[in-house]
Amino acid sequence: MGIANTLGWVKGAAGRLFGTKTDTRSRKTSSESTPQPDFLDFRDSEKRLFQTFHFSGRTTRYIPDESLWRDFEDFHQSPQPLSWWLITGKAGSGKSRTALEFCGALTAGGADGAAADENAPIWKAGFLNLAGTPFSVWKDWKPEQNTLLVFDQATRHYNDGSRLCTGWQDGEDARQRFNIAEIIKLLTAKAEQGDFGSFRVRLLLLEREHRQISRDWYGDVSVDATLRFRGEPTLLPPVAPEGLFGMAQDIWKNAGQDASSLPCATSDAFLEKLCAVDDDRRPLFAMLLASAMLEEGGEQAALDRSDVLKIALQAGYARILQLVDANSAAQALRIMTLSTLTGGRLGACDLDKGHALWDSGLGHAANGEEGIFYPWPLEPELLGECFILGDIGQDGIPEEARIGNDEMRALIVKSWETCSPEVAYFFECCGQDFSSDPTWIETRYLNLRLANVDTPLYMRTAVNLVTWFGKKQLDASRKIFDHINSVGNASQFCRERAEISTNLIRIYCEAGLFDEASPIFLTTNTLGDSKEVQRCRAAASVYLVDGLCKAGELVRARVMFEGTLAFEDSEEFLIPKVLAVNSMMNGYARAGNLAEARELFDSLPAYGNSEAVRTQRAKASVNLLVFYCKAGCMEEARFIHESMQSLGNEAKVREEYAKASKFLGFLNTAKPAGNGEEKAEPPIAASA
Repeated sequence: MGIANTLGWVKGAAGRLFGTKTDTRSRKTSSESTPQPDFLDFRDSEKRLFQTFHFSGRTTRYIPDESLWRDFEDFHQSPQPLSWWLITGKAGSGKSRTALEFCGALTAGGADGAAADENAPIWKAGFLNLAGTPFSVWKDWKPEQNTLLVFDQATRHYNDGSRLCTGWQDGEDARQRFNIAEIIKLLTAKAEQGDFGSFRVRLLLLEREHRQISRDWYGDVSVDATLRFRGEPTLLPPVAPEGLFGMAQDIWKNAGQDASSLPCATSDAFLEKLCAVDDDRRPLFAMLLASAMLEEGGEQAALDRSDVLKIALQAGYARILQLVDANSAAQALRIMTLSTLTGGRLGACDLDKGHALWDSGLGHAANGEEGIFYPWPLEPELLGECFILGDIGQDGIPEEARIGNDEMRALIVKSWETCSPEVAYFFECCGQDFSSDPTWIETRYLNLRLANVDTPLYMRTAVNLVTWFGKKQLDASRKIFDHINSVGNASQFCRERAEISTNLIRIYCEAGLFDEASPIFLTTNTLGDSKEVQRCRAAASVYLVDGLCKAGELVRARVMFEGTLAFEDSEEFLIPKVLAVNSMMNGYARAGNLAEARELFDSLPAYGNSEAVRTQRAKASVNLLVFYCKAGCMEEARFIHESMQSLGNEAKVREEYAKASKFLGFLNTAKPAGNGEEKAEPPIAASA
């Protein structure tokens, strides 16, 4: 399939999806008394290529964590009408499977919401289909029973205040802009007005990492923090080694392996092989490894991460070639490319039932509507990303059906132009999952030649990619930085350019490469005087001061420090100044110049009395106290300890005071080494 033909076909598909072409079909109206959110239907998910590894298949045992399930009981049983809970974890760690089990526990696994206990309240629970739920549904929605809504990949549904969702209504394409924060905000108002009646609504949000630059919806002030089930996100607990081995045994059993001839005999042996594949020992990689061992000679096979991904992908491609004829294989791969890039939102969305792919098992009909075909993305996500990014992604595909770099680039560009929030999310996930091998950056991200490359999402994704690559991949981080500063008009998107500069400066400072960081800091002077740019410059200067002080380059640090103090005296720049003071104080104290350190310490009260400032003053007190003790200046140390009592009673302040007390107590009770007695280790002091 040539590039021109591919783009023409993609344009037609995009037009059908986004309403540039009239379609006379209409979305079926609900038979419910009020509009209801649309749930994903996993009943036909056996048609997924990688159903063995997809959470909805439940092909392996589920290992519950007692603490997490106690939290879930508290979450859904609490009397308040609305509550939301964020669970985080890396890709493949089991978040979606856990949520599926939660839903099953409330509905006894039934599709009709019947409770396991006939005396328990009836719940409706499932994974929300946002693409099939127009925002108007939330405006009118009144629950008709207790409801648990699972928002999988939550950050995908939050993007700089807006997200384009498409729904069919009365034969026309309806465009809705909303995000997850707005949904919570709206439901909060409805709960306060009593619209939920006696029913409880629970929102379970799943995400890998929520603190992405300028996209921290979890901290969004518009989201009522009092409704958070936990003050901080809950990190999904790891699965015990025995549980991981049990999952592998399930894979082998499902493949027809006899108990006497398993590819691996013991839990310890399997765990050793799993650690070579995945340092985090995630359940998905346990399943991938178990499956790969069936193909590669069992316990004797030496397998790494690329091997297990490659073997799984090849099995999927083999199934494609079994399901479709030779003429349809190339088109099927391109459909799935678009679907994978956009989370299932862009593809051959209205293939008729007579199409060769309809009965192939490569997709499903949306909501049972006649004649509308939606392709499944390649999932689990790690496999989909591997397919899009790497050379190993197409091993096993006939040469004539493969997607070359130029054609893949064209498909990615079209996806950016039509579904940019979803594609931005996809590449941010790639940055997390494939940062150890950044070769894909050139062909899959930097060399796109977008028609309108200077889009905020493209720029902001670059900011986050630099964060994920970090100092372990400095060359890739620098390539992204140079690319972003070379495209378009340099006066555009100054905020994003300042953010990526700040990220790279931090990474260089962590690596001790100050000669590379300093010129980048100077270039931020050309980005204007907006508040956003000035905040980035202040943060970057703090990184440089701290890094130079730790490296003992106090003269250069002092010059940068004076520049940090020159920022305006508004509230938002007080903390960067205090952080710079603390770093400079530590630098002098580390060099033995306690007089200069004390002078800086005594200047801290001038920066105000806010809780944040007092917390930083408490940290500085602990650090200077430790330096005084090491120098034998115990009277000065005790004076600082006593003065900490005036800093307030907030939890963080008291925590620092407790550290100082513990350190002084240790010095009073520690015994010198000798006479067979071991010298105790001192407590760790706070860092600046």
